[in-house]
Amino acid sequence: MFGQTVDKMWYFESPVHEEAQNRLMYVAEQGEPFVLLVGERGLGKSSVLHRVQAECRRYGHSSVMINVAALDEDAFLWHLCGGLSINPSEGQSRSQMMNSIRDEVSGRAVCNHRTIILLDDLNRAGADLSLMVQFLSAINQQTAGGVSVIAATEGSLSPDLQQLSALRVQLSRLDQPDSRAFVEGMLESADVDTVTADGLAAIVESGEGSPAQLSRICELIKVAAKTNPGLKINSDVLSVLTEETLAV
Repeated sequence: MFGQTVDKMWYFESPVHEEAQNRLMYVAEQGEPFVLLVGERGLGKSSVLHRVQAECRRYGHSSVMINVAALDEDAFLWHLCGGLSINPSEGQSRSQMMNSIRDEVSGRAVCNHRTIILLDDLNRAGADLSLMVQFLSAINQQTAGGVSVIAATEGSLSPDLQQLSALRVQLSRLDQPDSRAFVEGMLESADVDTVTADGLAAIVESGEGSPAQLSRICELIKVAAKTNPGLKINSDVLSVLTEETLAV
């Protein structure tokens, strides 16, 4: 969750993430060619992409999730072929793979079957993927919106990629009320009820509006509560736990 490997029971959707998910689903339904999801590290971009993927599948769309960190154009095409159930032969050229992708997506579009491609960590790609996004945008035009690309990024991208984006969905840090609701929801889902009022306030302050940081703190509290069920987790106890474990 939010860039961490966390048990599914810890998923808690804040209004910030729900709004981002709804906006991305809207543009996908409208058949926009390329949309950016932007936010600093730890704000939940990967989690939002996974939720969008689940919603796309629920609505009957094909969805392909690719983490493009360190991928160049050729590696990206191989991953995309795999996600689309295309089996390129050994030594197949880039143009042949691109033709296979175009034919597959176009064939699905003829059957009114939309394809959503979700790219995570675009800012960490091993090469500028502008040409690949342009290629998929061209298929979008040819198929009247049959394929859409939603990409998550932390920092700035090439001018070409920024210009291609039809919309920029920005994830921000949670404010205090949303942080509090986020923490309360996670602790409730884990059946942890030994956190005091000042302990809860300390969690919110330590999390600094970052879902990833709040999640790590709640995970630590979950372990502490299971280890010592009678432990009242106040601000002092939390300070000791985080200082020793997270250096928050």
